[in-house]
Amino acid sequence: MVYLDQAATSFPKLEEVKQAVMRAFDVAGNANRSSNMDSSRLIFETRRNIAQFFGLSDFHRVILNGGNTESLNTCIKGILKEKDHVITTYAEHNSVLRPLYELEEKGIITLTICAPYLEDIKKHIQKNTRMVIMTHSSNVTGEIFDVDLIGQYCKECGVLFMVDAAQSAGHIPVSMENIDVLCFSGHKGLLGIAGIGGFCVKDMEVKPLISGGTGIDSFNPQMPKAYPEHLEAGTQNIVGIAALNAGIQYVQSHQKEIVEKECFLLQKLYEGLSGYVEFYSSLENSTPIVAINIPGKDSAYVSDLLNYKYGIVTRCGAHCAPLMHKHLKTEERGIVRLSISFQNTIEDIDFVVRAIQEISNDY
Repeated sequence: MVYLDQAATSFPKLEEVKQAVMRAFDVAGNANRSSNMDSSRLIFETRRNIAQFFGLSDFHRVILNGGNTESLNTCIKGILKEKDHVITTYAEHNSVLRPLYELEEKGIITLTICAPYLEDIKKHIQKNTRMVIMTHSSNVTGEIFDVDLIGQYCKECGVLFMVDAAQSAGHIPVSMENIDVLCFSGHKGLLGIAGIGGFCVKDMEVKPLISGGTGIDSFNPQMPKAYPEHLEAGTQNIVGIAALNAGIQYVQSHQKEIVEKECFLLQKLYEGLSGYVEFYSSLENSTPIVAINIPGKDSAYVSDLLNYKYGIVTRCGAHCAPLMHKHLKTEERGIVRLSISFQNTIEDIDFVVRAIQEISNDY
């Protein structure tokens, strides 16, 4: 099997991650609830590493949960208030769009959707604009958006800036210098396993999405005011946290090599496919995603053929990003997404190129 669906989840899992998972099964106790401190120490270390990785000064403001979708829902519903105006973009995943549509339908917020560029966002800032929410990198095309520049502008306007870093974290450096809320997925570029993620939030109030036990302040009828417990009800996913911790430490130690190899493989993929496919992505300013179609062929047909004839795993269809496909005019046809990582090899790329060339020529 040649795995080119790294944007969905990283594979294969690193040996360091596998070992961390196995060690986690031997960790005794429940964090904040047991006299044994092993699990609490693991969570403490993971928070500290995440804060350092993203440039957040207070590691208590690192919230760990079930994944990026939970993070986005928590922050969107926990920060926005009645009569707030929100700006988002056509590049967003449904995990951003659907919570916003829900609040808009209930009459809580007004919503503007525009292009993911500063000049377009500037046009739509209003007196009651509370937040700009956008992805750092498109999960369809891989295009990287200038969140640093947009964040600077939001800061000047007194507008909160939330970034979905699901597709960028681990592939390119991500800094919270001009970001107020950063949501991340643990199982993609950060190399952990499914079911873990979180967000980093600067000094602002976020209402909990879920209420329950925290191990502290048990007689308080409300969730504790202290962070991170304020936003972390229930038993933590120790195995997932261990995997994330191992993955993020690996990325911290190898970021330069990761970027260099992914750029090299991406260039080879573009060179090999040029003249055989329609590109919806660009080699420049991109995470390691190539969005293509073969002229005259449906994306599902091509993706199935790659899988069943050649053993190449890709992703086709709409990628949970409907507005991006409307922008690209691919609503009916979809797109074949080839997403790579440093774990792929040049042999993988050569094999994929030959397969797509054959499909383009023969079918």
